[in-house]
Amino acid sequence: MKQWLYIVCMICCGFRLAARELPVLPKPVVAEQLPDAISFRVSSIVYTGADTAMQQRLGWHISHIWPGKQAEGRQLRMVLLGSAGSEQFLTGAEKWKDSLGSEGYLLLADAKRFDLVANTESGLFYGLQTIRQLQKAGWHTGVHIADWPSFPHRQVYDDISRGPISTVAYVKEQIERLASIKINALSFYIEHVVQPLSHPDFAPSAGKFTMAQIRELSAYAAKFHIQLVGSFQSFGHFEKILSLPQYRSMGETSAMISPLDEKAKTFLRDVIGELCEAFSAPYFNVNCDETFDLGKGRSKKYTDSVGVSRFYADHIRFLYDVVKAHGKQLMMWGDIALEHEDILDMLPRDIIYLTWEYGSQPSFDKWIQPFASRNLRFMACPGILNSYRMFPDMVMAAKNIEGFLTAAKQAGARGVITTVWDDGGAYLFSGDWYGVYKAAENSWNTVASGKHSFDERYAAVAYGKNGAYYVQALDSLMLLRNIPISFNLNDNLWHAAILPQKGRTLVINSKGVDEVLRIVQHAKTILQKGRPADHVSDFTAISLAIDQYILMMQARQTMPAATMLYDRGVSAGNTNELQQAKQMVTRLRESYTAVSVRFKTAWLRENQPYSLDIALQPYLDNIKGLSAIADEIGKQAERLRQGMPAADKASIGLNVVTTIHTYFQNWLMCGPFAMEDGRLPSFLYGGDGVEKAPKPGDLISFRGKTFRWQKYASRSGGITYIDDFYTKASGGVAYVFCTITTDTSMQGGSYAALPAGSEMYCNGKRSFTASIGKPAEGEAFISLPLKAGVNNILFKIPGKPGQWSFSFRLAPGLTVTSQKQKYFINSEKGNHEAE
Repeated sequence: MKQWLYIVCMICCGFRLAARELPVLPKPVVAEQLPDAISFRVSSIVYTGADTAMQQRLGWHISHIWPGKQAEGRQLRMVLLGSAGSEQFLTGAEKWKDSLGSEGYLLLADAKRFDLVANTESGLFYGLQTIRQLQKAGWHTGVHIADWPSFPHRQVYDDISRGPISTVAYVKEQIERLASIKINALSFYIEHVVQPLSHPDFAPSAGKFTMAQIRELSAYAAKFHIQLVGSFQSFGHFEKILSLPQYRSMGETSAMISPLDEKAKTFLRDVIGELCEAFSAPYFNVNCDETFDLGKGRSKKYTDSVGVSRFYADHIRFLYDVVKAHGKQLMMWGDIALEHEDILDMLPRDIIYLTWEYGSQPSFDKWIQPFASRNLRFMACPGILNSYRMFPDMVMAAKNIEGFLTAAKQAGARGVITTVWDDGGAYLFSGDWYGVYKAAENSWNTVASGKHSFDERYAAVAYGKNGAYYVQALDSLMLLRNIPISFNLNDNLWHAAILPQKGRTLVINSKGVDEVLRIVQHAKTILQKGRPADHVSDFTAISLAIDQYILMMQARQTMPAATMLYDRGVSAGNTNELQQAKQMVTRLRESYTAVSVRFKTAWLRENQPYSLDIALQPYLDNIKGLSAIADEIGKQAERLRQGMPAADKASIGLNVVTTIHTYFQNWLMCGPFAMEDGRLPSFLYGGDGVEKAPKPGDLISFRGKTFRWQKYASRSGGITYIDDFYTKASGGVAYVFCTITTDTSMQGGSYAALPAGSEMYCNGKRSFTASIGKPAEGEAFISLPLKAGVNNILFKIPGKPGQWSFSFRLAPGLTVTSQKQKYFINSEKGNHEAE
């Protein structure tokens, strides 16, 4: 009986051994695990076919993998196919020879041999990365691996213009780490953070790359078989440079450079020319995405005469000639061509279109087929969803990367560019690596391996023995994306006020606070168990995100409690309760201070000082506000001790109340507009006879003036103070817009507090005209007939500073979540969107 049990146990153990993941990422195309007990340490190296220079280059990397002597190791034979005698090393692996291409390799490691075979130096380099991963993981059984990439171009694209800009030292770290997971290109989103010699005056002094630094990084990247791809925003998103007096005249609008302006052409020719020479790759990305102001600027009359498509295509052809003159191939984002497909038939056919979509879609044909059907060159551009989030949405990123790259491979895409956008500014690249590794995995091998397989290998390769704790903590943190208060990990929560201005009331949502705290405390407990062997900064980044959530939730608990204590103490003349309130506020301030110090340290480890002040501002505002209110509470306690009356909570800025209702806080706003003969303006959305629902950046012409629809996130809790947005306006009519999406039609209810004369429209029909005075006087019930799908909600709200605020919410019983100004009913259906 015992013998039988022993046999069963051995069989079970054998299954477990066979099921163990090979600790290699990206996952090899073919990998056979063998029973041979071997070592991946190296005592000596024998080269076949590699010249002295190649041996020196590869030897430099080998010294990083196996520093010092490895007397107990084995002899590694590195073989370049095509050289004399190289064919003998293919024994048993001949069938894979024709699949290897320029970057593939064979790793044949068993009891009899330890051979690394490839067609090129790049293939040998990537094989070394696999050996390195196996050796670091302590792998000790034989393997036969045949491996090659799905895509020849595998790039990561880092936004350094709308938030942090890396130091040269950190970019070198990025290069080394990207190369270890077989990424072969790196690029940066650049609007203004380079300093060309021809125009040295637009780059920020505290955050830029010089031409010499770009050349240095290009040379360093080449050591790791990575190309540095040049990039410069060359049409829209030009507001940072155009805001400078010396360049303002180049603008088509305040955000878009003019294609017809000779100074603008000279500027682009000079800057792009210098960047083409500094970046090493044979491609150059002119961007030209999201040109929201096409046909609306100073060349409108000309644009109307030739058409938007021709106007856009002519500028691309100009840029094409500039780039081609420097021996580069033009890349450009494909979104405008997808809006106006005739552009694709106007441009040179060797342009590489970068088609981007960051959501989890059932089909990616919309973003692929217009290029594939014309047999044009294109690359798929998935995203690691960072924009305006507390932490990247890794759930959506993983689905997006898998789905998009699988479809792109089938359609003949030439490569992958995985984007990392830092809109909002308060991010650390160290928080992005899980998504970067996922992109590396599917860029090299589009065959999906499943989350469990990927997570196991990611943990081992990125962090070593305790890496699983990172993945577990990340999975826990991702639960926040489905809770209404933290939906989509949106950073509006971080920027929301925790104290009102004096004389105002701050109404904050407390629903879900306990659940969020439970999740992040659990994630924190898990993370504290991890002791990573490598990349400790990744643990720091996710730890900071967890502690930010803890701060936000503690503030939502502490400030209403402190308000109640203060109010009760003042009413009863009890200084003890005021002292308790002060202590609560002080402890919260100390917590913000401690986390801010850690955040600053982590930021400066990666980044130049530029934009750090913006990233730190929420910390500093709250620390300053909490210090002031603690001091004020102390002063009022002293007044009580002296027998004098204390001030009421509103007058000192401590009138914080909670609600379980979800008030709408994210809007599109436009205006302020003048009244028409004492009445509200008659138009709904466009102002020019076109009643198309507005998008961020859309322009309106009204009475000879141009107005722009802009996003606004109220930081004042349940009440939106319009004069916080129009800080320089003396008054007028604000247009406030959002959408509400529901799967089924319903006769919904809503509540609004609006200034007198305000109007509300639902899908173009007026639903309500306000007769009450202002929000403090109460909410009015408004019947809201919602159709299935997207519903347009518009408010026209007159007012002036001090009397220009409103609130709006749906009736109880409806679960509401938001993605900026887009609201959804019943978020449990998973209606997440990419920003």
